[in-house]
Amino acid sequence: MTHTILEPLPEDQWFIESQEVRSFVATVREISASTVDDRTQTLVRLEPYFQELLAQQEWLPQKFAQVNPESKMGGGIGQWLLYRAKDRSLSVFSLVIPPGSTTPVHDHLAWGLIGLYKGNQEETVYRRVDSG
Repeated sequence: MTHTILEPLPEDQWFIESQEVRSFVATVREISASTVDDRTQTLVRLEPYFQELLAQQEWLPQKFAQVNPESKMGGGIGQWLLYRAKDRSLSVFSLVIPPGSTTPVHDHLAWGLIGLYKGNQEETVYRRVDSG
């Protein structure tokens, strides 16, 4: 697998004005720095803060909660970047999946938190059982 290393950005990029997201990003940075050797612990410690953010329903502008018919992800799935760290180590985005949509089996190839802001999701988690 080939990895492309991207150049740092001139500064952090904020695509929404939200004190809730700014506070969450600060918490992510703090916890990530103290758990850099154990990403499982990072996620465990971040989860309550993420759940708190998702429980608040006023911080996400309607523009970032819409499907996107022009999406290259297909099916109108909207992927909206909300924040990106200048060193590219952290991104926060909203993913809007139209009702009734399905996605193929996939792996995000990254560690992170996924949560529901609105709606419901049915998810099947697969685990490889062979040695390949």
